[in-house]
Amino acid sequence: MLPRSKVAASRVAPAPIMAEDPSDKAVVVGAAAVGGLVGVYLFHELSTGVIFASALAYAATTSSKFGNFAKSSGEAAAKVWSKTTELNEQYDVLPKAKSALDTVTTAASNLDSNYGITAKIDEQLKLSEATDKLASKLDEVKSSVTDKVADLKAKASTSD
Repeated sequence: MLPRSKVAASRVAPAPIMAEDPSDKAVVVGAAAVGGLVGVYLFHELSTGVIFASALAYAATTSSKFGNFAKSSGEAAAKVWSKTTELNEQYDVLPKAKSALDTVTTAASNLDSNYGITAKIDEQLKLSEATDKLASKLDEVKSSVTDKVADLKAKASTSD
């Protein structure tokens, strides 16, 4: 017989993440969330995220291959959401994270006000001058376009 370690004997079978399956509504909402996140991540536009969210939400209600993919991604998202809220309720993660971020923000603000870090960076890189120039050029372009549109409207109304 081979000697067995106490570590191997003390191992406990891992518990499943979620014993019950999420509801159909949770699956559709999860699929929509996944679609929205993927759309915004890939295309950096909210409108594309809305389109992807709608597509995956609808597909989760069908029985095609894409529908099965949407259902499985929706189930995974619903399980992740459920586990996340359970952990937050158990350990109060959000208030602790907010408190830590508030502390870091206050410390960074104090360091900046005491040592003038952003002023020194701005002095070296001349960022405020560049943003002022950019803002003035944008105002010029905006007024130019507005004037041209007004001229076109005037020409269109006089020709009628």
